[in-house]
Amino acid sequence: MRWGIRERRLREALVEIGARLYARGLVSANDGNFSVRLDERRILITPRGRSKGHLRPEDLVVIDREGRVIQPGRGMAMPSSEWPMHVEAYRQRPDAGAVLHAHPPFTVALTVAGVPFPSEVLPEVVMTVGKVPTARLAVPSSEDDALAIREWIREHDAVLLPHHGVVTVGRTVEEAWVILERIEYAAKVYLLSRMLGEARPLPPEFLAALATSG
Repeated sequence: MRWGIRERRLREALVEIGARLYARGLVSANDGNFSVRLDERRILITPRGRSKGHLRPEDLVVIDREGRVIQPGRGMAMPSSEWPMHVEAYRQRPDAGAVLHAHPPFTVALTVAGVPFPSEVLPEVVMTVGKVPTARLAVPSSEDDALAIREWIREHDAVLLPHHGVVTVGRTVEEAWVILERIEYAAKVYLLSRMLGEARPLPPEFLAALATSG
């Protein structure tokens, strides 16, 4: 297949991020989906029904902003069934160049237990991610998912999906990955601290200092 240099690099980046997510246990089986914006008209997205840990560049699918297939993947692969959520994220965030949707277990466990994300436990999360809202419960692989994130993704780089996973956006795939990784690490630390006793947020005066730093 003939791709431009930029598209080839973006395809390789998505393949690499899929392997990274799978190896870290942040997606399992055929779960998860991620995409990048090729240009104002086209989106490159993972195919449905395939393990994200074993993708090839030619597996990825090109769709337009309405979800219509411009170029199928290898073996006539169709786009992820959750493409509406990706399209919605790009509509709401013109600054976003990539969208990741994964199922990190510690983060998902918080939503199953009905526990809000601990945004004020780790300085790194406070300074780089900020508040992480939880959307309403929505049916996966449907327009409902897209509607559920709409009001939140406008102002936040990450949104939790109850009993399901998390969506992160970034200017690049790597930026969206860093946000996702930080969220899962914070969820893990929070749950471990609760097992040890009390999970204490950062004190108000420290949060105020963080707000004025940098």
